[in-house]
Amino acid sequence: MLIVRFTEVLVLFVLLINLLFQRPWLESFLFAVALAVGLTPELLPMIVSVTLARGAIRMAKAQVIVKRLGAIHDLGSMDVLCTDKTGTLTEAKIRLARQVTLSGAGSERVLDLAWLNSHFQAGLRNPLDAAILESGPPRGEGWSKIDEAPFDFQRRCVSVLVEREGYRLLITKGAPEDVIRCASRYEEPGKPDVLPLDDTARIRATKLFDGLSADGFRALGVAWREMEPDCAAATAADERDLVFSGFIVFFDPPKASAGAAIAALGIKGVGVKILTGDNEHVTQHVCSELGIPITGLLTGAEIEKLSDEALAARLEETNIFCRVTPVQKNRVILGLKHRGHVVGFLGDGINTPHRCTLPTSAYPSTARLMSPRTRPTSSCCSKISARWIGASSKGAERSAIS
Repeated sequence: MLIVRFTEVLVLFVLLINLLFQRPWLESFLFAVALAVGLTPELLPMIVSVTLARGAIRMAKAQVIVKRLGAIHDLGSMDVLCTDKTGTLTEAKIRLARQVTLSGAGSERVLDLAWLNSHFQAGLRNPLDAAILESGPPRGEGWSKIDEAPFDFQRRCVSVLVEREGYRLLITKGAPEDVIRCASRYEEPGKPDVLPLDDTARIRATKLFDGLSADGFRALGVAWREMEPDCAAATAADERDLVFSGFIVFFDPPKASAGAAIAALGIKGVGVKILTGDNEHVTQHVCSELGIPITGLLTGAEIEKLSDEALAARLEETNIFCRVTPVQKNRVILGLKHRGHVVGFLGDGINTPHRCTLPTSAYPSTARLMSPRTRPTSSCCSKISARWIGASSKGAERSAIS
């Protein structure tokens, strides 16, 4: 519309000037039209920039910060949005609910060990660590850190080697199934000796964990092992023959606005796929609370066994991906792109794929478009995230598109 108005004004202005100089009206009209047609391509970059700037102003009124104008094209062309769960579909206000042993009994011993692990680990602390450390007064009196085996997505746990009065202890915290796999014994309050973690005990632990997950709780497993007094280093190889202490249980309520936002995206023709590192029971509970229908579910273990071609064939019917690593999220997003979709990604956790390799449209980062489409999805997307992702101020309650 802007270019049409400019062309009309230009034609009338040139025609008027020529008529004032008493030149032939037909030649003046043809000259004015030719001038307008010739200048139009030169003005297109300016007009596009002005149009995008006006769009950025409109989106700012919806509390969406556009850091790169070209990202508006990407956002409007998106037809599939891949989103994380924690902090996008949930409130990210994680609180410690309780700590239980394998039998389901409460135990302060489990929280003591988890607190030492979260306090002394040097890697990136996630909201679960913050919830543990904020659960009460410090519990690490007399303990000092010796070494650490940092978290990685293969082991899915972190271990710290700590000491107090010559007594050295390796404390492991992480995904319950991985911690239990590394354990051979377990402890119960009131029993002086540790017990063998046999098949019956493992089944009991699995049922307890699945029950907590089905109720919407997240859980971490905690285990320990006594080390030699002269042990000066902790490695992944030391995570064996552990004594399983119990589960640390958390609750993260679903975000009330997320269900309506996803429904609005569906009306706009944008499909939503959930990619999360949490287990399938917790994810299904959140989807149920938000009214999100589950059309298909894949776990990280299942994705690992699929070739890229086989995975691509499952992507259209599947909208929930659980227990996935950043590398597996990469495969899902790239598979969708190869099938011709314009893909967006929303997430801000440590389990988020690197921005340089992935989506067509991403939060906090955005790559260029693969194919031109137009869908006015910005207002719907901005409702999902109430945070300024990637901003320096942690308290800014805005979304950022870059």
